[in-house]
Amino acid sequence: MSNSRYTKHKTKLRKGEYLRDNNTFEYKWSDKAGKRHSIYAKTLPELRKKEDEILRGMLEGIDYSKLESTVNSYFELWKKVKTGIRETTFASYARFYERYVAPEFGNMKLKNVNYTTIVMFFNSMALDRGLSFSTVRKIEVTLSMVLDLAVRDNVLKTNPCRGALKELQRACGQQVKEVRALTLEEQRIFETFLAKPGRFHRYCPVFTVMLWTGMRVGEVLGLRWEDVDFENNEISVNHTLLHYDKGKGQGSDYKINPPKTKSSMRTVPMLAKVKEALLQEKQYQEVLGIKCESVIDNYTNFIFLNSNGNVYHHKKLNHRLILISKAINEEIHESDPSAPDFPHVHNHMLRHTFATRMREAGADIKATSEMMGHEGILITLKTYTDASREFKNREISILQNYYENAF
Repeated sequence: MSNSRYTKHKTKLRKGEYLRDNNTFEYKWSDKAGKRHSIYAKTLPELRKKEDEILRGMLEGIDYSKLESTVNSYFELWKKVKTGIRETTFASYARFYERYVAPEFGNMKLKNVNYTTIVMFFNSMALDRGLSFSTVRKIEVTLSMVLDLAVRDNVLKTNPCRGALKELQRACGQQVKEVRALTLEEQRIFETFLAKPGRFHRYCPVFTVMLWTGMRVGEVLGLRWEDVDFENNEISVNHTLLHYDKGKGQGSDYKINPPKTKSSMRTVPMLAKVKEALLQEKQYQEVLGIKCESVIDNYTNFIFLNSNGNVYHHKKLNHRLILISKAINEEIHESDPSAPDFPHVHNHMLRHTFATRMREAGADIKATSEMMGHEGILITLKTYTDASREFKNREISILQNYYENAF
């Protein structure tokens, strides 16, 4: 290395700057721990730009010794230090990271990670690879936790994931779909179809319970007969059934978890229709000799079983709902080709419908929130209640009548 303290253009070098034998430049400095580091550049202005970033970062407390670390290396650290989350939730986070982040973006050095690179990554996942917005959101949750660790270690000043999904929402426009409830008429068509003898009648009890209790699909599929009090017409929600991937190449399994939140531990009143559906399921299993074969974390005696006596997979129920929606559409269009399409129903749509019917019926919002296991009424109001045209017309007529009587 050249010992000259001047460039060939007679520019004096600062402390820590060096002109190398190949006419490139080097800057050396020590971090707080006394460890020596170096950066390089082809020109002095380029080097000094990097110097300024380092000095500014040191003033802000950023640990530049770890900036050469990759995102993947911090993911490995995150796996070691992350605590306080369920095993299944942890496995889900890890699965999304390993599948979508690790192969390419995870190899990026932390010094190159910023808001722009994050936005471009999310956009490529949705717009180029065709992932749904909900999937990208799950990727964002995991990546954000990993980068939060880098922030806590003073490697990054702020988490560049913050707000990045808003850019994707703008880019996707109408591609981002929100869950809606079945209208009252759609619900009537759905229930009438399931009640008829035929290929899908077998699923009438489980979908009736979901539709008329507002319970989450994992709570319904995890129900045991001892959770149902037929005398007092109550259902105890004290656990949930989860199906999760164990990790890359390790397959999947079922697990019993506590309810999603403290508020999710609750007692749900059992309407007559729900009671009838449960007794119908019980009778069906007795006639066919179906007995529960599933034992999951010492839980057994589950209510809703397939023909082999095992618990249902929530994705199988979603698949059945797709087939049911298609069959309803075919039946509707056979009698009236110009009739509007029946919507594609899915598990969560049934929960959403329950909340909406409660709202339309004028039920107390706090009671509705407690029945659904929400932590507060704002979640119920913001996320789970639609207002049908009939309901809005009825509500506005109240105002109309008020004015007519007032004047």
